[in-house]
Amino acid sequence: MRFVHGFISVVLWIIAIPLLVVAVARALPFDNVVPLPHLVVFTPWATLVALPLLIVALFSRRWVLTLLLALSLAGYVYWMAPFFVPPDTSTVADPADPGTLRVMTVNAQYGRADAESMVDLVESQHVEVLAVQELTPSFEEALANAGLDELLAHSFTVPADDSPAGSGLWASTPLTEEDQLRGTSFAMPSALVGAGGTDVRFTVVHPHPPLPTEVVTWRTELVELTEEVHADDAPQILAGDFNATYDHAGFRDLLGSRFSDATREWGAGPAVTWPEGSQVPALFALDHVVVEKDMPVSDVVTMQVPGTDHRALLATVVVE
Repeated sequence: MRFVHGFISVVLWIIAIPLLVVAVARALPFDNVVPLPHLVVFTPWATLVALPLLIVALFSRRWVLTLLLALSLAGYVYWMAPFFVPPDTSTVADPADPGTLRVMTVNAQYGRADAESMVDLVESQHVEVLAVQELTPSFEEALANAGLDELLAHSFTVPADDSPAGSGLWASTPLTEEDQLRGTSFAMPSALVGAGGTDVRFTVVHPHPPLPTEVVTWRTELVELTEEVHADDAPQILAGDFNATYDHAGFRDLLGSRFSDATREWGAGPAVTWPEGSQVPALFALDHVVVEKDMPVSDVVTMQVPGTDHRALLATVVVE
């Protein structure tokens, strides 16, 4: 009996330690040290495991483990609960309203996404602004051949051959004051987009991923993006593959007190977007639509695009 009791304790601690480590990583105000950026992405999933493990620890009278798990679960609930709180109004904004923008972002995975499926999605979802990451010249041509330019006639693209560095921006209305964030690994084009009587700076976001040997690059590019967007007084929308979840401190720093993550504001739970198209289901919310805090959002959903490892993320943004 003593052996069984000890064995159960060992098993419980083996399961609990990763949950406790993720909780500590999430609680830290920084994430620029390996392996912090790779741990915090598991916060939503650790939340699901922490509750049943806490119940087992409680009923088996393992008091130290119970206390640690209770503290961790309290943190997890505090961090995750806002994703499930719907907005004050449940009214779905009308994408046809001139004061709204129906936005879609998708990482095309080296231009391997199915162009016809993407254009069909643009048409069926009444997309007015499209942000594409990992845009290649051949994929840009495929999008044009599939009829994208007939739906979104205005574009500012920076494609790249056989590389994840390309990005593109398409809109149904003219783009003005086109610009790029300088010195980043991947292109981040931006331009002013009209919505009713308001011009909004729309930026396609794609910082370098936080590979174990490239965490400094990832964090530096997030900081540069943060400084750039907060220095601009124009109303803004940012959309793309941020290579970060809401649980990354760098992403929350970018939001600051000015911006909101559309998925979190919509209150339907985290919108997991990667990895897609494999035997492993999408687990992590790396793709985001970021808006000014005074811009309500509606109908935030993810949708599959064949050929790419990211799900498309769509949102209706009320600009005015």
